[in-house]
Amino acid sequence: MFKSKRYDDETLKHLQQVQLMILKDFIKICEDNDLTYFIYGGSLLGTIRHGGFIPWDDDIDVIMFREDVNKLETILKNDLDERYNFFDVLNEETYFHTFDRLTLKHTLFKEWWANQVDYTPNIFIDIFILDNIPNNKIKRFIHKWTSFSLNQLTIFAFIKFDNKSKIKKIIQQTLHYILKIIPVSPYTIKKKCVETFRKYQNEDCEQVCDFPAICQMPVYYKTDWLPPKKAQFEDIEVNIPNDYDKVLTRTYGDYMKLPPKEARFRPAPEEIDFGEY
Repeated sequence: MFKSKRYDDETLKHLQQVQLMILKDFIKICEDNDLTYFIYGGSLLGTIRHGGFIPWDDDIDVIMFREDVNKLETILKNDLDERYNFFDVLNEETYFHTFDRLTLKHTLFKEWWANQVDYTPNIFIDIFILDNIPNNKIKRFIHKWTSFSLNQLTIFAFIKFDNKSKIKKIIQQTLHYILKIIPVSPYTIKKKCVETFRKYQNEDCEQVCDFPAICQMPVYYKTDWLPPKKAQFEDIEVNIPNDYDKVLTRTYGDYMKLPPKEARFRPAPEEIDFGEY
């Protein structure tokens, strides 16, 4: 599972260009349908610090409010470019992520868990989701940790981990086997998880949370995001959060400081195939 296989420079650059193509198509969908998105995570960090990809990064992250994601899911169910697949959490039985993913057909991005799912993992961009959380502190605490627990159970129900840490491995695999034998399907757990994420979507909440951000569950005010600003990402302009400094500091701390050289890499997947791209 945890390998240190590294990309060669040519493969990584090629991957980034294919992902940039996917991002451009995604942005066009959003702009054509008046949907608000934001560059997020390492992609936001790369936008601010590097004007594009972090040189050693191998994915693109975007994020949207739940309302916009719901609209996006409806649009793509009815009108999706034939080059793409779209995973909206519940439309694929063994898709274990609790965020959405736009993937490029006839490509391959085979990670360590690929043999445990029933679909072919393609090159992709991730679409994270900002869900409402209640204004009341007690309700917010309960909602966050219920959501976190169900998110973890969803992952363990679908995927058997092989962690380097013996203690973590025992805990994770024990949970996996318990969840396999209880009379509740992994899909049912995933469905309950997503329903919990959405619990407050129709209420007037000041704050939002990215629940699938494992162990972080970052909480933001909606005004941290809106209205979006524009910034340069490679050869295009993209939306970034209104208070991008707060968003980045929440995740990375002193985000303008480069990591040590030995940490400037991302493990490559077990197999990658660009198909016709």
